This record gives sequence, structure tokens and C-alpha cells, in this order.
Amino acid sequence: MKPLYLLLLVILPAVVSAQSTAAVRSGALDSAEAYWSEWWQDLHSMGVEAKNDSLIVRQEVLRLFNDTAYRRLAYPDTYNWPLAVALMRNMELKMAFWHLINLYHTDTANRSYVLGTFVAYDSLMNMDKILLSTFYTFAFADPRVATVKNNKPHIFRPDLLEQGLVRLKEIIAQVWYYRDERNKRLGKK
Repeated sequence: MKPLYLLLLVILPAVVSAQSTAAVRSGALDSAEAYWSEWWQDLHSMGVEAKNDSLIVRQEVLRLFNDTAYRRLAYPDTYNWPLAVALMRNMELKMAFWHLINLYHTDTANRSYVLGTFVAYDSLMNMDKILLSTFYTFAFADPRVATVKNNKPHIFRPDLLEQGLVRLKEIIAQVWYYRDERNKRLGKK
């Protein structure tokens, strides 16, 4: 009887002080929810944005100017499909969409794949808004367009920004067209 009593005396405090599995799961879910909520907000936030009289430059744009490894990943010498697919698999969607926007311009033979990707994602999220936020995050830090002088961005090729915006409008028009077609098929307005 004494060994059983001693065993209970030793184990009981450990059992009483342990967290329930529901509490552990709840903490893990809260952590995951916070991560994905921040990820979702980042996907929709514009890297450079004008509000009232101020120009807001988000942290990711500053990272593009200051972190050379991140800059090389965002702006390779040649945009390619394997890297864009790898970024999508790693859920780096904003950067993957930037690569696809550039592939739309450089790989004209496969434009339908780029549009198909955007249309497929549009069935899950508002791609027009995400494409705009992607452009306003990555375009202003593109080395073909801007450099940093005296800790300030210097845009030396505004014509390339304008061309990129024209291409983006073209892509968004296609996304809207296919969204309307999908909604007609589903009987939505």
C-alpha cells in the first residue's frame, strides 16, 4: 500500500499542474491564427502608399532596398517559372505574383499560364487588390527602376514603372473578365 501511496504522491502534483490538451491545442491554434492573419494582411498591404499628405513605405520595401539576398530573390536577372512555382509552394505568394507579373511581360508565349494562375487564385481571393498591392510593394524597389541615394529611394526610370502599370492593368482587366464569366456561370451577380 505504501508504494501506491508514494506513487500517487509523486505523480498527482504533475497531473494536477499539467495543461489540458485542449489548452495546448488552443495555444497552438491561436499562434497559427495570428501567423496567418499577419500573412493575409501583408498580402493585401501596399508597400508604398500615399495617405493624406504622407508617403508610407512599409518594412518589406525597406528590406528590398537593404537586404541584398532578399533583393536578389525578388529581382533575379531572368524571371523563370521554376522559381515562381517554388515561391508559390512556400506560400511566398506576394513575391511569386511579382515574378508572374514579370513573366507575363518576358515570356509572352506562356502568358495564358500566368493569367490562368491569377484567375485560379481569384476564385479564392480578390486578385485585383492583391496584384495592386504586389506591384506597389515590388515595383518601386526594382533595381531597373530605382536606387537608394542618401538613404532615400531615387526613381531614375519612371517610364518603366508606367509600362509595368499598363501591363498590370491589362492583367487585372483579364482577371475581371474571367471573374465576371465565372459569376455568370454560377448565377451570381
